[in-house]
Amino acid sequence: MSADSPHADVLLPAFLSSSTSVLLSKADDLFSDILETAVEPFGLRAKDFIVLAAIDSMGPQSQQQLARIHGIDRTTMVSVVDGLERLGLVQRARNPDDRRKYAIGLTGEGQALLHDELAPVMLNALDGFLAPLDADERARLNTLLWRLVHDRDRPAQP
Repeated sequence: MSADSPHADVLLPAFLSSSTSVLLSKADDLFSDILETAVEPFGLRAKDFIVLAAIDSMGPQSQQQLARIHGIDRTTMVSVVDGLERLGLVQRARNPDDRRKYAIGLTGEGQALLHDELAPVMLNALDGFLAPLDADERARLNTLLWRLVHDRDRPAQP
């Protein structure tokens, strides 16, 4: 995170320092700053990386699907896809199941950039973000976050 980041060295007041929601929000802010810094040398923003990675893992998607899945508003998603298309990293193709819609897919250049350059940079950024945690703590954090996000119907354990 850069020193001029709005989140750099912000100390929480004592009454917020134990608030789970505030701490999760601050962790998200911190990693967002780290992600932005990591992809900036490639002329990209964090949202660009997220969209490239989503298309790579899920295959071609409509802009609406990408926006909904990643919580990016539709107007912003249009801008993200337009920018990635200008860079030659994604392409729009008619959806074979619904000719009124387009599916956004990676180009060869987009896939190569993601796999060969961005993925290693992102793994390094994530490793730096998680540096205060040992391997067991990282695994536990992932397990707990997965449960918060995906196991909504699972009863709480005593």
